[in-house]
Amino acid sequence: MKKLVIILIIIFCFSLISAQTSKIDSLDIRIENTTGKEKVDALNDLSKAYWQIDPTYSVEYGETSRKLARKEKYKAGEAKALNNIGVGYFYLGDSETGMEFLMDALELRKEIGDKKEIVTALNNIGIIYDAINDYNNALKFYLESLKIEEEIGNDKGIAGSLNNIGIVYENLSNFNKALEYFLRSLQIYEKLDDKVGMAATCGNIGLIYGGLTNYDKALEYHFKALNIYEEVQDLRGKANILGNIGIIYDDLGNNDMALEYYLKSLKFEQEIGDKTGIATTLNNIGVIYDTIKEYEKAIEYYQGSLNIYGELNDVSGVADANNNIGVAYKNLNDYKKALKYLLNALDKYRELGRVKGIAAALNNVGTVYYELKNYSKAEEFLLNGLKLARQIEIRDLIIEIYLRLSDVKVAQQNYQEALKYHKLYSSVKDSIFSSERMEIIAGMEATYEVQLLLEEREKEIELLQKDNEIYKLQAEKQRLNMWLLYFGLAIVIVLAFVIFYRYRLNKKNTIILEKVVEERTKDLRETNDQLKKEITERKQLENQLIRSERLAGVGELAAGIAHEIRNPLGNISSSAQICLSKYNPQNQIKDFLGIIQEESDKANAIIKGLLDFANPREVKLKKDSVCKVIKEVLNSVNARLQENQVNVELDCSTTIPRIMLDAKWLQQAFQNFILNSIQAMPNGGKLKISGKADFKNEQLTVIIEDSGFGISQENLSKIFDPFYTTREDGVGLGLSLCHQIISDHNGNMQIESEEKVGTKVYLTFPISNN
Repeated sequence: MKKLVIILIIIFCFSLISAQTSKIDSLDIRIENTTGKEKVDALNDLSKAYWQIDPTYSVEYGETSRKLARKEKYKAGEAKALNNIGVGYFYLGDSETGMEFLMDALELRKEIGDKKEIVTALNNIGIIYDAINDYNNALKFYLESLKIEEEIGNDKGIAGSLNNIGIVYENLSNFNKALEYFLRSLQIYEKLDDKVGMAATCGNIGLIYGGLTNYDKALEYHFKALNIYEEVQDLRGKANILGNIGIIYDDLGNNDMALEYYLKSLKFEQEIGDKTGIATTLNNIGVIYDTIKEYEKAIEYYQGSLNIYGELNDVSGVADANNNIGVAYKNLNDYKKALKYLLNALDKYRELGRVKGIAAALNNVGTVYYELKNYSKAEEFLLNGLKLARQIEIRDLIIEIYLRLSDVKVAQQNYQEALKYHKLYSSVKDSIFSSERMEIIAGMEATYEVQLLLEEREKEIELLQKDNEIYKLQAEKQRLNMWLLYFGLAIVIVLAFVIFYRYRLNKKNTIILEKVVEERTKDLRETNDQLKKEITERKQLENQLIRSERLAGVGELAAGIAHEIRNPLGNISSSAQICLSKYNPQNQIKDFLGIIQEESDKANAIIKGLLDFANPREVKLKKDSVCKVIKEVLNSVNARLQENQVNVELDCSTTIPRIMLDAKWLQQAFQNFILNSIQAMPNGGKLKISGKADFKNEQLTVIIEDSGFGISQENLSKIFDPFYTTREDGVGLGLSLCHQIISDHNGNMQIESEEKVGTKVYLTFPISNN
């Protein structure tokens, strides 16, 4: 059986080679048997056939065709020859020379005036600029191509150009513009019922929403693309989209779902024999097993990926796979194998000139030497990695290296250097938090602006369509009146009948017009109501964004102040500790030193609270029960409840669904709310907590209600302001931190209170269907 399979594979490969060879042979025969313009066309076809087989021949035959075309004064043939030569140089790796020939081809095609050929030339130039990462020039030529496609009315070409422009804006990180062009492209493909175009564009839109961390929208469009690929039975498209869905679930921290979709993608890639896709997916699966700490399983998949990349002679893939395997062996404490693979990866990255890969590999090798307690070697590799990471500004890697260098210096008992690196680590980490916050807000604004723009355009189209209908009615009425006028002048005998007929007709038209006016008035009224609603929602969103920006700003200030205060406090505490441990002070001095250390520790605890508020929270959402979280919090504060004589009524039925949450952070938020309620009832009272699911609107609402002394209306508007508190021992960050935690869960928070009656806290969370 194995021999039969091998024979069939050999026959298949031979047939492919034979087919290509026979095509080239037929072109050779055609060249020998033709002259003039026909020979130019045959030479151009042969030049194009060698693009990916042997680009050297593409250039050679292109030059021959070019000379003959000039001799024959055949400009269209000369333009094709220039284009083939340019593409040949591009495949040979000489993009600069290739671009010169493509520019010459474009100028000649403009001189000829064939707009379809001009569009082809513009797109070829845009593709090469895109490939060499010159996105601004790529955008320039794609926009010029779009303009011509619109002039000639080629809808399919317009959609393709819109897609190319969207990809460039995505590479430029202008997600707002990218999303706008992709959505416009999708509308045209839907109008043309072009399934392949629709699927590809939905996939691109899904990638944009994924980049904006709007994972619900990303999954929505990826699944749309998947359904279309299944309908047209495009296995390659299905494999690609399934891999993208796996990446989204990986970003969400849902390892089981990510693994499920990666395995589905792998099945199709193996079916169609896409080795590059197989290697990539094997690597992604390895990352999942790495995340869940099944390192031996991860190595198995990484090794499979490495073998395929080696077969393909893909140096970049080989480097990445070696690096991943090395890290996995490090996690298994097999440092000998870890160094072997990591040093292989480092050599490959240096061969490619990939600075980011070199920096990461140097960091990994340095970490292994640190684990082996070879601190001088560790420091050497880490410092080299830090130099490269600073050069290309990879802040995540810079943070990791600073922290590892601090550990190395502690191990060497060089505490001054260790403190220096730790300070650098903290400062870079804080700056990343601020930039990430701004990127999230920018992403929200981009999504909102694009949706608003599309809604406005749809309304404009609807109004224009209605105006069109009214104009048609008016034109028909005018034509009818003219016809009646001529008819009345021609036939005087039937004048009375015509008058009667016109009277009836006008009356009928009046009724129709009244109905049309009434319907349009109704439509305008509904549109007005909708606009009012949208304006109200927009104001609410703007208020929420302003509050988020203010909290982010205060967070940055708090972080800066906390860091500045913590260092002097640390010095004070350390100094007191050294005096107590190294010297033998008198009893009274010893007491004072003890007070200094104790008060420094208290101040440091307050600073920790400020940093908890300011520093970024790593929220890992997974499906869990809100009721379970509430019960755990109540158990933890049970002693406080009994001490303050607070009776608790918990209404949390078993029908309440599980939602996406991070139990650790949500426990902190509920604990703050419950402790606030306890403090509001110093003489005892009643605390009621209830949960209610609204499946129609896909919302879960949790209500926390106490019978305490309540909050005045004047203070109610200030409770979310950082550092605002009415308690002498409070910092004023509790509710601000709670607000951030609820926002991180995509939830909303609302507080109602009345003095001497009590306070109600309403928390709403989305119910996820996935």
